[in-house]
Amino acid sequence: MKLSLEKNEFLLQALLREGHQVAHDCEGALACASCVVIVTEGAERLSAASEDEQDILDKASFSEPGARLACQASGEGELAIVMPRTEVPKLASAAGLRQVTVSERAARHFAAQLAKRPGAVGVRLSVEPSGCSGFRYRVDFAEEVRADDTVLECGRIRLFVDALSVPYVQGAVIDVLQEGLSRRVRFENPNARQACGCGESFGV
Repeated sequence: MKLSLEKNEFLLQALLREGHQVAHDCEGALACASCVVIVTEGAERLSAASEDEQDILDKASFSEPGARLACQASGEGELAIVMPRTEVPKLASAAGLRQVTVSERAARHFAAQLAKRPGAVGVRLSVEPSGCSGFRYRVDFAEEVRADDTVLECGRIRLFVDALSVPYVQGAVIDVLQEGLSRRVRFENPNARQACGCGESFGV
């Protein structure tokens, strides 16, 4: 498609202005690769990619010439771009599986944390044997997409869940509670038959 940038306008701004549907999960915080585009003409009219932008593109496996994050590339003039079709598996689209929900409060919390980690492309949720009830949740920041990951677009957050953990977290709601000066991630999990008093582990 052809696109005309106004002076110092970002690609993402121009795309949204023209009414194009383009994901921007981290709201331009340089914490994901959801707004990637391929610039086929006019790349020389854009600002140079920073090391952080290139690092995210590399980790998200976008190595094509002209690959840019629309939220980071600014310039002026006429461009030609392609919006790549990224085949992202979603939990909700798999037969019999239910979506994981991230509350707006949790999404803001994770987005703020991701913004401090330029190498991270999303949040990794997993389940591992542990605790007084049998299993526990683990939340990390993902720097790459693994072959067995199910990738969930949860508002502004991209959530990665490994194949072994998917059955244990489908349908769960993730929230963040403020307790004094600290925050705690809380899970409402319909798969949990029992949970310990501390809320850190559960049984199925």
